[in-house]
Amino acid sequence: MKYMLLAAIALAFGFALAGCETMSAEECAAADWRGLGFSDAASSGASRFSDRAESCADKGYLADGQSYSAGFADGMVQFCQPPNAFNFARRGGTFSGSCPAELQYDFYAAFEDGRRVYDAETELSAARSDINNIESRRDGIDRDIHDRENELAQAPNDEERNRLRGEIERLRRERRDLGDDLRNAEQRAYYAQRRIDDLHREIGARWSAW
Repeated sequence: MKYMLLAAIALAFGFALAGCETMSAEECAAADWRGLGFSDAASSGASRFSDRAESCADKGYLADGQSYSAGFADGMVQFCQPPNAFNFARRGGTFSGSCPAELQYDFYAAFEDGRRVYDAETELSAARSDINNIESRRDGIDRDIHDRENELAQAPNDEERNRLRGEIERLRRERRDLGDDLRNAEQRAYYAQRRIDDLHREIGARWSAW
């Protein structure tokens, strides 16, 4: 039993390592380093060469840094196109690299617009989530109040009736507080939606992406 347990732990540990693995031995053996550089740049604007090279070195394969760099430079031209910059920022992407000089101005303008939309959409999503949660809690309180009122109608003595009345009053206060929270969340959602509508009118066709 002890050996079976150790084997299971080892197997789970092996799976965990595999899940963190950057590249498999098969991928390292057949790697197109120029293509990898291009895809890494085009998808996120961030180099993954160090992680890839280390992963392959552990398996006995050497990385081709020159080819990766050439592909990465080509990929950055694609990544730094304004429509892509807008969509990348709108999805919440972050970028700390550098675009080719001729693309930098439009890239950062589009990126900033995408970030503005991301912030507004994130606020709207958070407000709507709060509304759903508050409404769910309010519905639960309504059910609890209904149950306590039924119990009150059947209470056998004054002590129990007083306890239930106190419980009902507490639930009603909690429901009133939730009403304030709900109005605040609805107001946040309203203004976030207005902000999105304003942004859509301002930049909706600017980058042919929204």
